[in-house]
Amino acid sequence: MRRSGNAAPERGYGNIYTPHAGSMIIHVQREGGLANRTFVLSRRQVRFFRRGMYVLGGLFTVVILSWLYLATQAARVPFLTQRLQTYQHDARRLDTLQTALDHLEGRFQQVQKMLGAGPAQSAAASKAAAGVDTAAGTIPDHWPLPVAGELLGNGDIRADATPSALDIAVPAGTQVRVAGSGVVADVANDVGGGRVVRVTHADGFVSIYSNLTDVRVIKGSRVPAGTVIGLTGGPTGSLPAHLRFEVRRGGATVNPTTLMKEGPAHGDLQQ
Repeated sequence: MRRSGNAAPERGYGNIYTPHAGSMIIHVQREGGLANRTFVLSRRQVRFFRRGMYVLGGLFTVVILSWLYLATQAARVPFLTQRLQTYQHDARRLDTLQTALDHLEGRFQQVQKMLGAGPAQSAAASKAAAGVDTAAGTIPDHWPLPVAGELLGNGDIRADATPSALDIAVPAGTQVRVAGSGVVADVANDVGGGRVVRVTHADGFVSIYSNLTDVRVIKGSRVPAGTVIGLTGGPTGSLPAHLRFEVRRGGATVNPTTLMKEGPAHGDLQQ
């Protein structure tokens, strides 16, 4: 364009920059419009700037979360301190009680010595006072039924006879009682049906009760003499309802009637 005379020159806009797609233009203009600046960021610079903002945002989030966690833990310090003081107070009280208990135990032992009773005797006396059976067991010398019943098969009540077992016919459901105090060694299934209970006694004796139902003891339990351990079962094979009763000692069969203080051998317990 041509200019004429002293006319003022026309103001132009300078070079025009056309950015690529994805780039960024930042235009800075001062107040009053006296001067301005334009910043153009390429796509690579924009991506770098964006990633930097993500990293800064992540770091800021981590800092905030860490501060919140530390603030929460710091708020718990007074509560934890109070609980610790309570536990320390309880521990001191327990130490005081333990000291008092040790002192009383020493006084008690002194009284025992003055009375001539040793620790073993006092322990036995305490168990006896509590109703605990301190004996290791007794021999099986009680009849295992509340009635005499009828001896079947090879049952023999003579003292010189040694039957392998006593088959005692009684109505099904008759109570079976342990013949002596001892410990239940085993509770198992009977080969001929029903259940079998084995009880160990003093002096190596073992009593065996077969053809049982409704067993009321478990393995390892202590049973005083006369304890009901179950009920008699029904007929098996050619035998009517009965209890099969055995006594052994050291693996050898023992005639139960030679040990009994009551039963058919003594003419009592008759129906």
